[in-house]
Amino acid sequence: MRTAGVELAMIALVLALGCSSSENQPGGAAGASSPAGGGGSTANTSGSAGQSSSGTGGAVSSGGTGHGGIPSGGNATAGTGQGGGGSSGMSTGGAGAGAGGRGSGGSAGANGGGASGSGGTGACTKNLACKLSPPPTTGDIYQDCVDRINQFLTQCACLPALARRNDGEACADQMAEYDAAQNTAHAGFTAKICTPSGSQNECPGYSSNTQVIGLCMQQMWDEGPPPTSTCTGTCYETHGHFINMTDASVTKVACGFHQTADGKVWAVQNFSR
Repeated sequence: MRTAGVELAMIALVLALGCSSSENQPGGAAGASSPAGGGGSTANTSGSAGQSSSGTGGAVSSGGTGHGGIPSGGNATAGTGQGGGGSSGMSTGGAGAGAGGRGSGGSAGANGGGASGSGGTGACTKNLACKLSPPPTTGDIYQDCVDRINQFLTQCACLPALARRNDGEACADQMAEYDAAQNTAHAGFTAKICTPSGSQNECPGYSSNTQVIGLCMQQMWDEGPPPTSTCTGTCYETHGHFINMTDASVTKVACGFHQTADGKVWAVQNFSR
């Protein structure tokens, strides 16, 4: 997993309930790195803290500018993000005046079918620096998204798998489409065009669904854990996507996708309790 105004160029990377760059928003969201050859940035958002930041990472093969998330309240600051070529941004949302992401709340809704992690049944050896090829596709991109997240959680962090929130997928799709139209990550989350609860990560402008699952999510995970238990500002800008993905209070995730006329894919992951 905050959301700020964003300019996206070619490629795309959390909110808490964590191509050119990626972003996230906690309560709002955090930011992730971007792929080469992608078309936008990734973003995440959640709504609990009160700072947001946008950052610019290293150049990718195609170049591109990322953007930060927008918090539901607090100050926004510019900063330098990290990522595999491109920029990364993340934001921590919070109560307060100003546009931004919603914090926990929103409609609970019934869980859909539980998502199965691909971590297997053997004992887990914790390795937060893991590099994983995505699980075999199920033929359902929404399930593939959930399975990829659970692959990192169960195989790398030895955490429980998240359930697939089927009832939140229509809202996630709507947000992905809205953000693509605005060319701004977390725009739909900030405008509250529908009401998910928790935090949001976003992969804006990637070249395909396959790149979202295989590359963007690995980039978000690669941000790794923060060096201290308190992580705000620049720290959250660097590690926000990972923080959102591994939030112990989160139990469900709803993925959403939208493909633009020029073939770019915008994908959001809305995490909730």
